[in-house]
Amino acid sequence: MKHLKWFNSKTAIIIAGALLSAYLILILTVTNLGQSRLKESQNSALNLRVTNYTENLSFFIAANQKNVANLSQKRDVNTYFSNLAAGMSLRYGLSSSLFSLTRTIEQFSLSNKMDNQQIYSRVMIVGLGETIIVDSQPGASFDVSQLPIKQMETLGQKVHLVKGDHGIEVQLLQTIYHQNEAVAVLIAKLNTAVITGLLSTQERPDSGSYLALESRLGDILVWNSLPSSMVSAKLGSVNYAKASPKTIHFENDVQGTPFILKSWFEPVSEEDIFTSAWFIAGISLLALPVFLGLIYLMRVNNKNLILQTQVALSSEQQQKLAKQNGLLQQEIAKRIASESKLAYQATHDELTNLANRTHGMTKLQAAIRNAQAKDNQVLLLFIDLDNFKQINDTIGHHAGDELLKQTSDRLLNSVRSTDIVARLGGDEFLVIVPDIQHQDAAKLVATSILSLFELPFHIEQQEFFVSTSIGMSMYPKDGDNAATLLKRADTALYRVKDMGRNGFGFYDSSMNSNVQRNLMLNMRLHQAIQQGDIEIYYQPILDLQSRKIVAAEALMRWFDPELGFISPEDFIPLAEKNGLIHKLGDMVLLEACTQAASWQSISPITVAVNFSSVQFRYCEQLQETIVDVLLKTGLPANQLDMEVTESLLIDQGHSLMKMLAYLKQLGVGLSIDDFGTGYSALSYLQKFPFSKLKIDRAFINKMATSSSDESLVSAILAMAKSLGLKVVAEGIETEQQARFLQQHNCEFGQGYLFSKPIPAKEFMALLQRERDRKRLLLTS
Repeated sequence: MKHLKWFNSKTAIIIAGALLSAYLILILTVTNLGQSRLKESQNSALNLRVTNYTENLSFFIAANQKNVANLSQKRDVNTYFSNLAAGMSLRYGLSSSLFSLTRTIEQFSLSNKMDNQQIYSRVMIVGLGETIIVDSQPGASFDVSQLPIKQMETLGQKVHLVKGDHGIEVQLLQTIYHQNEAVAVLIAKLNTAVITGLLSTQERPDSGSYLALESRLGDILVWNSLPSSMVSAKLGSVNYAKASPKTIHFENDVQGTPFILKSWFEPVSEEDIFTSAWFIAGISLLALPVFLGLIYLMRVNNKNLILQTQVALSSEQQQKLAKQNGLLQQEIAKRIASESKLAYQATHDELTNLANRTHGMTKLQAAIRNAQAKDNQVLLLFIDLDNFKQINDTIGHHAGDELLKQTSDRLLNSVRSTDIVARLGGDEFLVIVPDIQHQDAAKLVATSILSLFELPFHIEQQEFFVSTSIGMSMYPKDGDNAATLLKRADTALYRVKDMGRNGFGFYDSSMNSNVQRNLMLNMRLHQAIQQGDIEIYYQPILDLQSRKIVAAEALMRWFDPELGFISPEDFIPLAEKNGLIHKLGDMVLLEACTQAASWQSISPITVAVNFSSVQFRYCEQLQETIVDVLLKTGLPANQLDMEVTESLLIDQGHSLMKMLAYLKQLGVGLSIDDFGTGYSALSYLQKFPFSKLKIDRAFINKMATSSSDESLVSAILAMAKSLGLKVVAEGIETEQQARFLQQHNCEFGQGYLFSKPIPAKEFMALLQRERDRKRLLLTS
């Protein structure tokens, strides 16, 4: 017991004193070692910073080279040079593609930003003949002779430096190819402020540093915060003769560029190191009260052992209680985590982790209340992916889910931290932008979101391009609650999809009436088909030499008791969307062939029937229908003429080619309708087995007032003759037009000069009168 008491008091005090002395010696040793290691640490940190700068700049240049390369392959770029190669002039069609190309270049220049600064200060396209084709800053001076045009014909891509009025300019050059031949050079001048900002993100005014990009043409000053006493007056021209010999210096090559990043840094002063060592020594003196405490413990009475025993028992009880409290806290934490998870699942989408429909509408209503208090505006964007169902149907729902995840990531990364992104359901998303200033700012937001979908999606080692449509509404102009804003954004989205998709549009009050009319039109169209209210009219097609009727075009006419006369331009696109076009097409084909078969005894005329591109989605079914109708009506196959629009021929597969070849072999005639208004190309006339083409009425009507249209009609007729095609001219209204077409060897014509579209009975009477006149001439 005595030995235990001696050990618990004196021995413990001696051991504690020895440990405290050792601690003081260790502190002093570490301080001395730290002074020598501090400089090494600073050098390593600065080297890492400079390396990070060069890697960031190299990545920035490479990423923008890829961005510029993608721009050079845009459809508008290819379209312009295709039209230019085809011999179009600015007067005849090239101006439209040049306008689209200019708009694409401007949108590219404005939409690419970093830290609210435009990445490209100027974007141009220069032909190989050193002619400026497109310029985002028209009128500004530019020395084309500084461009390595000849080199770019073989290089394809280059980082080019030019000495400009304000210093060194960095230009990204990209060769534009058409049919594997270089045709022009795309120049994107990088904003020097963006480059210097990228290389000085970790610099501060008190950091004591200097950075400059060195090239063969000169230097770009990035940052300078060194004291004036350490740097010469010619620091901007890279004269560092007066720099302190202790200044830390690095030179790093910037991969993929002609630059070398040179940097100087002011080291930590010896005074700071000395002061920090004395500070640690002063901290160590605080151990003095501990020594005094140890001495005081020697005077503690041995009776403290009893107290220590009681404390030990109390400590054991506290440990048991602490263990029980710990188990209780774990249970409470599990319960809180479970409740938090349930609350999160109730307000967020499980697939994308975005706010779900309910939570998104709650956030929208909260944004509206906040805007009411601050008299601000709120922008709501209703986003829908175009043709998303095709990916689900062709690749699978797992690919569709992955596309939705990547879409949500892109949306989240493109908006501000104050904006809200929600998944409404399926492929529909909401973006809520509070505190929007005006409609132009809303357009910028929509444009930036559209640009997100210009880059491809990579799913299961495949590349997909998906566009999107955006409908927008704004508080308070379009509504004062969440439900109204959502409904009206949905209405605007419907209009965007109706106008061709891949765009955006604002809500307009007139849209409601249009939507109501479309709903009424859709309902009445179903009823009209069931009740047989769609009538077939026939417009004669004449031989322009003999002026005899040789064919008739079957045209649909619809007069509704409530809506009045409804143009085919209104109800045919609607039928194509809701699937009724197949019923309409079958009805027109059957009735037209039946009428034509009955007219063969009067005159062997051909009936021309228009076919929608939607009907050709099921080529085998359509082919069977045509054959069945010909068999059922007894109309000879060579007395049926199928009229298709040029848009049908874009990106069609083998099934269409096989079907048209079969019908051609059967004897059915094939004609291109409205030639010249769609995607006219000689390759279509050579690839598909057409026997006729129809010149659109728009060109015929303008021949008398437009010499260009008259020349275009002459060119179409000459081209058709060289390809062995017969030509039908639509919309002939004057004898002057008919004579011109006849003189230029146009075989057939139709229009109000001869007859307007008429019912079947009137058309048959027209045929009978013509037959009677022919008999009368023969007998006389």
